[in-house]
Amino acid sequence: MFSTVFLDRDGTINRRIVGDWVSREEDFVLLPGVGETLAAWQREGLRLIVISNQRGVEIGRLTVADVDRIHAYMASLLLPFGVRLDAIYYAPTGSGPRAKPAPGMLLDAKRDFPAIDLAKSVMIGDALRDCAAGAAAGCATILLAPPEERDAMLAEAKAKQIRVDHCVASLSDCRSLVLPG
Repeated sequence: MFSTVFLDRDGTINRRIVGDWVSREEDFVLLPGVGETLAAWQREGLRLIVISNQRGVEIGRLTVADVDRIHAYMASLLLPFGVRLDAIYYAPTGSGPRAKPAPGMLLDAKRDFPAIDLAKSVMIGDALRDCAAGAAAGCATILLAPPEERDAMLAEAKAKQIRVDHCVASLSDCRSLVLPG
């Protein structure tokens, strides 16, 4: 069904730190089932690309070197599962054409990987801005929402006219949506 999976980082791949940024390796904790899910998708030939806003750089909470170090650490945590990310894109600002909800990072990936068919791609994230970016790029969207927040998030998406194709609790719950059957 899909050929490329775009993934938000914080809250999708790793534990989100509410009100703060993942700025050190010890702050980066993979969420349960992420390695196994990504490995299953990659074994089926799907391209895996991380798309992340990193506004902490803009406000001085992180440096570009910090973000690069965290991404290298993330890659090292995924290697034992056999996962090699195809690319990681991040926006060091909270606004502009590259920062979600704008589709800039997805379009950058399309430029760098001409074989990407955005209509056969999916954007997965835990925030409405992730779905907005994916929809703007022409991708399918999957919102990750805890059961207690699901109804409120879907109501907000409807009010803001943000297309959410599917809503599940975790990345592991997306497994069959991305690879049906």
